[in-house]
Amino acid sequence: MMDAVLRVGLPGLSLSAGSNSLLEERYVSRVRMIPASETTPLWTIEAKSIQSNLFDSLKSRWQLSLIDDYANVNGQQQQTGPFCNVNFEVEIQLSNPLISFTLDRVLKDVAKAQVEAFEKRCRAVPFDNESKT
Repeated sequence: MMDAVLRVGLPGLSLSAGSNSLLEERYVSRVRMIPASETTPLWTIEAKSIQSNLFDSLKSRWQLSLIDDYANVNGQQQQTGPFCNVNFEVEIQLSNPLISFTLDRVLKDVAKAQVEAFEKRCRAVPFDNESKT
């Protein structure tokens, strides 16, 4: 378990020219990783805000599971592996209705961008096939 200082923001929503985003927030999250095991072949990473001025609550969870059948991902023959399934969940609670409305409009795109960044990073990091757990 560790605490991490994170930053979120929506570019373009600023108070004045040259200023930071109106919805920019630096906050502290408590992050924990639950490794896969022989009985639970699923890696889980959970983060929960513990110090924030913008969010009443912000929680996220990544769950990763290795796909052993590389040849049948999405019903198509694959050339290389390994692959994994990714489940990403975000739960946000806000007391400000204007900010809540604004985030509701863009949250799906933000989550998609996070998953795409995660996938890009996964492709860049070498995989050690010997350490599946």
